Amino acid sequence: MLQGLFSNPVGDWFFMISLLLIGVAFIAGAGLRLAGIGGAILMAMMFFVALPTASAMVDGELVRGATNPIVDAHWIEALVLLICAATLAGDTAGLGKWWARQGIVRKFPWLR
Repeated sequence: MLQGLFSNPVGDWFFMISLLLIGVAFIAGAGLRLAGIGGAILMAMMFFVALPTASAMVDGELVRGATNPIVDAHWIEALVLLICAATLAGDTAGLGKWWARQGIVRKFPWLR
């Protein structure tokens, strides 16, 4: 299902812009809550595209079992994104404190 959504130009643009926005938010240290949740959802979607039961044709051969379902880099990266968002790591190394003082962030705390 997800391969059908993202194996076209619109899906590619959505995926790349999402990665860009998540990366900019984490580099700047502002908007970590939204970026952390969005990044974790993106990592989960990337995991489900390569399910262990999935099979693919690689160089004319059928390949099965793409990832380890328990210890997978996608889950670890999603956890790191959520931890950084929950602890507001941008306050220590970034623009998080400045961002928190902005009027729109005071009005909508989920932007923090």
